[in-house]
Amino acid sequence: MILIKDGWFTLGLNHQNTVLQFMSDKTSSLNAQPEQQYFLKAFYIDKFEVTYEEFIIFKPQSKYPTQQINLPVRGVNAYEAEAYCIWIGKRLPTEYEWEKAARGGNNRLFVWGNDFEKDYANFGKQVMPVNSLGNDVSSYGVWGMNGNVSEWTSSWYRPYPDSEHHDKNYGKKFKVTRGGSIQKRKHGFMKEFTMIPHRNIAPPEMRFWDTGFRCAKSA
Repeated sequence: MILIKDGWFTLGLNHQNTVLQFMSDKTSSLNAQPEQQYFLKAFYIDKFEVTYEEFIIFKPQSKYPTQQINLPVRGVNAYEAEAYCIWIGKRLPTEYEWEKAARGGNNRLFVWGNDFEKDYANFGKQVMPVNSLGNDVSSYGVWGMNGNVSEWTSSWYRPYPDSEHHDKNYGKKFKVTRGGSIQKRKHGFMKEFTMIPHRNIAPPEMRFWDTGFRCAKSA
């Protein structure tokens, strides 16, 4: 695990920047505003996403369509991800913890900086092992946060502090998932979907083949 020390970090997006504002409430960057300085207590977060090899020890009856056990486990819902983390003595990260671990201390939009580089992370058709791409590593040393698979967080989808944005989906209906993933091109690939501050949401009981998770714990 990687220790993320306590302190302030930049959460969200500046409404005056040139980020494309989407029309849909569900995909709008308006839900990641206002940009603000936010304080978090110290926490640990897994260096890599949880793999099939690790998850099958927890759930040996599982049958997954892969022979590569070092791939990030996918097709697990938020409750299964949370159960694994608890079993191993950890928990799912909050979305704020996830964003800080990915973004570092200098307000970057991607783990490597502010310019989109499509080859720095895995946005392709096939998932890759968790330690594949050395450019997709945050300044804290956390791997795979910009691509490969999106990740469950423990956070319900709620407005940010001081937000004026209204969304009928707010509340205890959807969990927030974070990070870009494979298979985005068939949906109309847009780099804005891969930016660290982008918030996506999903029903916690559903399973997705582009979504995995990693664990965290309080320091």
